[in-house]
Amino acid sequence: MLSYFHLGVFYFLLILVVVPAFGQEPISVGDDKRIIADANVWHELDYSFDTSNLESKNKLAILKEAYEYAAVVPSLGGKSGSYFTKVVLDISQKGQYFVVVNANFIDVGLASYSSPVQPELSTQVFSQLLDDSSPPVLHFQAVTVQTVMANERVELWLFIKAKQFPTPVSITVLDSTEFYRFQKFNNGISIAGITTMFILSLLALLIYSGTRKRVALTCAGYLGIHAIGWMAASGMLGDIVHFPFNTSYWGMLLFPFAIACAAQFVSDLFECKTDHKKLFKFLNTLSLVSVVLGVGMWFMPFSIAYLLSHLLAMFWIVVTIAVGVSMIRQQDFRAKYFLAGNLLYSASLGYYIAAHSQYFGELAYPESVVIFALSLDCLCILLCLTEWFKLKQKEFNRNQYLSRIDSMTQLGNRFSLTECIEALDNYYVIIFIDLDGLKAINDKHGHDEGDKLIIKAASLLQQSFYFLGDIFRSGGDEFVGVLQADSTRETRNVADSALSIVSNVSMELSKQWSDAGVSFGIATSLETKVPSECISLADKRMYQHKAKSKHPRSG
Repeated sequence: MLSYFHLGVFYFLLILVVVPAFGQEPISVGDDKRIIADANVWHELDYSFDTSNLESKNKLAILKEAYEYAAVVPSLGGKSGSYFTKVVLDISQKGQYFVVVNANFIDVGLASYSSPVQPELSTQVFSQLLDDSSPPVLHFQAVTVQTVMANERVELWLFIKAKQFPTPVSITVLDSTEFYRFQKFNNGISIAGITTMFILSLLALLIYSGTRKRVALTCAGYLGIHAIGWMAASGMLGDIVHFPFNTSYWGMLLFPFAIACAAQFVSDLFECKTDHKKLFKFLNTLSLVSVVLGVGMWFMPFSIAYLLSHLLAMFWIVVTIAVGVSMIRQQDFRAKYFLAGNLLYSASLGYYIAAHSQYFGELAYPESVVIFALSLDCLCILLCLTEWFKLKQKEFNRNQYLSRIDSMTQLGNRFSLTECIEALDNYYVIIFIDLDGLKAINDKHGHDEGDKLIIKAASLLQQSFYFLGDIFRSGGDEFVGVLQADSTRETRNVADSALSIVSNVSMELSKQWSDAGVSFGIATSLETKVPSECISLADKRMYQHKAKSKHPRSG
């Protein structure tokens, strides 16, 4: 519905005196009023009225004749069918004026006006389907009235037909300055909001193409169907693609499919299948019901479809806020954007309902406010998706880390060792280490004490070789050191240092466990061609060292 503009000082003063189609007494409208409220303004016309060639003089004569006996309706809000009215405008200044019929859906419309100085009827046929000759205004229809002299009295006839008038149909009269300001603001917000929704849905699709994660696909469906629905409802779709039928009704008919995608997105976002099984079943049921409802609505009267669509919207708002609050309480902070967006969208719907009621009067740009709020909601939904991927990335990194780390010693495991070996360059030293005495300690003192030996050995090796390279636990009591160098000389020096270090580690262990010690073997890249040969050589030397020990303490 349209609203007042802040009326400052204009170049001229527009004065309206309206004689509506009911009663004989004219209604005088003040200078600061530009809206004819929908209160006993419209007359009901029989459904049998033929709307073909509507602009013909015969059809206009029928309308004028019906004016005397057609029933006046209190308001068109919630009604359907054909209605007409007569408005007399006393305009103080000559120029071009715009009459905006504030109806979301118009299948057939006619505007015809004349005046004593312009006795020849000027007619304009308009609708959501045929609006090429009328000024483009999203959500509504506008016709022009041209006056050629000051204080010209214009008699204007308006006829409209629709499957549903969801709200009261007021009439707004604007001068050129007011109209173009309204058109720019109304169309700009709607186009920007719808474009934002489309861009966000495309981003979600791109994310899906790169990740193949279902949550991105359901997000794209959620955002994209909303964008198409509002594009159709606003009349933009019909302006871009000339369909042979009125696509403005599609906004209501597509809405259940958007909710079906939204329910699946919420399920995927919060991983309800594994973490919230009752909510998972509820959302799946809601998706199924929404799809069935969405298909059925195309085959039922639009007035019923309109009602069902709005009931579904109100139910969904309650669901989203409840889910958002519940997830926040569970410290699932993916819900912070989800809840914020839906609260904003809910507030805009409240404003929209207030604007269409009889209690608050005309409020500014309700449709545009909803689209703008929905576009911000869609942005929040995409932010939810990014939060989901951030969480998954953290989980992936954590799993990657855990898959490469030995849980007991916190050293790299065999997988990490393989990666390290594959990355070796020209100069390196491999030291193969095996704990001696582990079995005896396990048998004598228990496995807890044996675990302490392993942990202590790992700690000493890691600290001792910290500046030379990395230590890995390759098996139960086996460790491998990968030490890197930059030259032949440095490789020999590193090998000598490794020999001294591992001997000291063996002595440290024997101080705490008399049966403990280490056997080791050292090999360098100077002796072999590839790392695998170097490891084999170090392993062989370790067993040779164990065999030559005076008191072999096998692990």
